[in-house]
Amino acid sequence: MAEPQQRAGPGPGPGPGEAKRPEAGEDWCDSGLGSLSEGQLSQIQEGLGAPHPPTAVSVTSDPCPGGRPVTSDPCPGGRPVTSDPGGPKTPDSCGSGSERLDSALGDSLGEDEAGWGAAVGQEVGAITQGVEAVRLGETPAVAPEAWLHHVLGFVTEDGDTALHLAVIHEHEAFLDSILQYMARTEYLDLQNDLGQTALHIAVILGASNFVRKLMAAGAGLCVQERAGHTALHLACREGWRDCAQCLLAALSGHWPGKGNDACAQLDCTNYDGYTPLHVAVLQKDLEVVKLLVDAGADLNKAELSCGRSPLHLAVESQSPEVVECLLRAGADPRARMSAGYTPIYSAVHRPSQKILQLLREFGSEEPDWDSEESPADSSDEDYDDIVINRGHYKN
Repeated sequence: MAEPQQRAGPGPGPGPGEAKRPEAGEDWCDSGLGSLSEGQLSQIQEGLGAPHPPTAVSVTSDPCPGGRPVTSDPCPGGRPVTSDPGGPKTPDSCGSGSERLDSALGDSLGEDEAGWGAAVGQEVGAITQGVEAVRLGETPAVAPEAWLHHVLGFVTEDGDTALHLAVIHEHEAFLDSILQYMARTEYLDLQNDLGQTALHIAVILGASNFVRKLMAAGAGLCVQERAGHTALHLACREGWRDCAQCLLAALSGHWPGKGNDACAQLDCTNYDGYTPLHVAVLQKDLEVVKLLVDAGADLNKAELSCGRSPLHLAVESQSPEVVECLLRAGADPRARMSAGYTPIYSAVHRPSQKILQLLREFGSEEPDWDSEESPADSSDEDYDDIVINRGHYKN
């Protein structure tokens, strides 16, 4: 792995053929896309005469200040990049609350580095222009064989392919160029070291347009990343309603060949035992819950840890709106978790009187203290999971 470099003082930005120089006193975290342009893309731009055998190129990245890798392992918090639906999408590379998808060159360039960033853009642009020439039947500036060998064979040290990088940097022209050649192939579902496909990353970023393009090209809907999340799980967790709508549109037959995957994603459980509906309920996201209910999600499917139904989780989350939505859609108010408790049993131990009233209106029976264990006699262990979660789902 390359050692962090420093320079004595500021100077003019590097040209297209030069490597980026870091600022004085600053450690440099290399970018997969930058390495791609300097190594592989520059050769293609110069015009290779004959195709070379395909090779997978591994690119190393310098550590961030403090000696942490740029991506591979999560920051404290143990989950991929998350985004507040109401806030900006600016994940911190070495922060304590989130994880980066990649070194995110496009987001991290400063003003003094703009020249080098422009050079990267020019080199990627040269490739996409060459591909456009092929598409339009003109004489291509870049041979398709060279493009396929040198770009599609590229892999960073974190397992990101050129397709991952096109999504991470939100480079739509580059994405279109890749999909032109790789639609309906296994390349679309290659996973990086976090188990993420390009579709996972597009959903995390809330890039619904990229989600549509990847789905149209044949990206898999039920591929699970390292926490077991499908793209739909992530859309529910992050609160991206547009992305969830795109993923669920496959159920209407809008995407040919996606019928089985579209149905399976509704019932797919992550490694915590939650379906997308469970996740949306725990997030108290009424709009996404309605989308899933309308799409046909199982309203009574029990999660795998304690056997709680979505209605149990809604009661524990203390979300009257979600509780009412589930009850009106047909959720069973008498459903029992593994310990035998019904949703109203959980409701009587929580402050919301509206939830208790809703359950009674929809036919939920009051707990029978003669046949069920009294709360005063039960051990704290029986309530650990209920008290700990309380709707604050994190993974």
